[in-house]
Amino acid sequence: MASPRSRSAAMLAVGAGVWMLIDVVRVWTPSLITIFGQAAETPPELMGAYALGCAVVAVLLASITRSRPPVWALALALLGLCRIGLQATDGGRPQLLVASLGVAFGLWWLGTVAVRHGDVLVAGVTAGIALSVVTHAGLGTWGAVWRGDPWGWLLLGVQVGLAAGCAQAARGGPAVRASARVACLLMPGLFLAGIVLADAARASVAADWVGLATVALSSVVAVGVSTVAASRTSAWIAAAVLVGSVALGMLATAEVDAISGSLPPWSLPAYLLGMPALAHLWVAASGGARATATTATYGGLIWVALIFGYYAGYDLGYTAPWLVVLAALVLGIVAATGPDADGSTPVTAAGSLVVLASAAAIAVIVALAGPAATVRPLDGVDARADAKSAGDVLPGDVRVAAYNVRMGYGMDGTFRPDLVAADLADTDVALLSEVDRAWLLNGGQDQLAILARLLDRDAVFSPAADPVWGDAVITTLPVAAVERTPLPSYGAVTGAQALSVRVRGTDTDLWMISTHLQPNDDGVDEQAGDLATLAQERIADGIPVVLGGDLNTEPDSAAFAELTDGPLRDALRRSDPPTSPADDPQRRIDHLLATRSLKVRDPQAGTSQASDHLPVYVRVQLRNAG
Repeated sequence: MASPRSRSAAMLAVGAGVWMLIDVVRVWTPSLITIFGQAAETPPELMGAYALGCAVVAVLLASITRSRPPVWALALALLGLCRIGLQATDGGRPQLLVASLGVAFGLWWLGTVAVRHGDVLVAGVTAGIALSVVTHAGLGTWGAVWRGDPWGWLLLGVQVGLAAGCAQAARGGPAVRASARVACLLMPGLFLAGIVLADAARASVAADWVGLATVALSSVVAVGVSTVAASRTSAWIAAAVLVGSVALGMLATAEVDAISGSLPPWSLPAYLLGMPALAHLWVAASGGARATATTATYGGLIWVALIFGYYAGYDLGYTAPWLVVLAALVLGIVAATGPDADGSTPVTAAGSLVVLASAAAIAVIVALAGPAATVRPLDGVDARADAKSAGDVLPGDVRVAAYNVRMGYGMDGTFRPDLVAADLADTDVALLSEVDRAWLLNGGQDQLAILARLLDRDAVFSPAADPVWGDAVITTLPVAAVERTPLPSYGAVTGAQALSVRVRGTDTDLWMISTHLQPNDDGVDEQAGDLATLAQERIADGIPVVLGGDLNTEPDSAAFAELTDGPLRDALRRSDPPTSPADDPQRRIDHLLATRSLKVRDPQAGTSQASDHLPVYVRVQLRNAG
């Protein structure tokens, strides 16, 4: 049996490897939809087949190399090289290739760990999740792998150094095989962790800084739980807690701050209890037949199927969150009904409660203090306010932008919220579409919270497709009222809504309406009609309206005429700039409309490649102002 010191080193090496694998996945999944494919324009089954192919490569590698002693170190080294490569790549096909290799090597490595260091497998995987969650929360959910600043490089150095140093310290000693059951359940469990239980961004949406602190604390507690033996009774309790936590985190919505369909703060128990329950179930699955080198990679195939099974629901029209609940139910039953642990897989010593409590305290402090330190406002974001104070801006002048931000991913497939923020720095109000706040498929970032910090402005979010994907308004002006209006789908598979935010300008209040119309087979005519009715209701209150967003219609269409035949007019008509696609704009489907009581000046489109759409801008002013 290996010495306690060697086993501790092995556990940390496994933790560092899992941490690197999670970072690789943060790049791999969005690369599939922004580089390999074009989101909804590429059939999900084609992207899924490519993703499944990466997991199949891992199965083949594990089958060829089996359990030869040097293999786990080689696989870890290759995973580390891919992680380093992703920090150095700058998007495009190289990013997709390196990320795909990283996933294949990572799954292969996990299979080798199951037959080489099975005694620390569960504790190491749980520790890796904790390292990932705490650092991601401390970065304000702006993933380290996307950052070229000192924070990104520092954490890369810690990852690689921890993996290399601990792997060297853990070499030698007898190989210990984990149970086949737990090895196969690792990646499905990581699916549940990434989608909801250890999703720092989702917890942040539910309860802001309290959510970040909660998920960080829970991840450290789960490490302690992973070192405690399980009984049949405790396993069934953990299974019930797991399913309840996943159901609460995925299905619970409420009206929060006048926005219906939001994640409620009372869903926090999902993020507090879910990860410890998952760790306990992994421990409970430690009995029975031993794993082979391919067992964990078979779990990787299930993991890929679950990811695409879940997200394909948004393109194919079925209720996707229930798939996650079903996955939790199956995992809980499989883990709780397995053979009792036979003692051949020793449990890692838990260590002192003082160490665990200290780690938990550090995790909470990092989650609370980290975002303010690591996501600082851009230089010059107060330039607009300074210009107003200096009298360089006309009285009542409000600069408005409409921008489909594509979850923060540019044409090169990189996540660059700083570039998006720079596009919005000289605006008073930004109407945003395709805002992602937690999707694993997009890397698990809270894009809106990051933008709000970079711009040092207030943000209002309204769900559309689900509670963490929709539209938003970011503004320097005081917010007086907020209303969300769900729009009927009329057969479109992605949900739509209209977010109305009443802001206080210099001369009058203004209604700002942010939306993203979703086409069915016949276009967006029906939704355009509903949107026109809503705008007329707002205008009937005597308050000017500016409406903007990705309307998925062109100026010569019937849907656009529906919107502009009444009190709204096309604020961009003088320049008529094409906006899509950003690298070769051919069509104007992103629009700004304004009531006729407003003077419109300087209509234009930007040139940024920070999204697949160009931002559009206009200045509005009351006709009797100035």
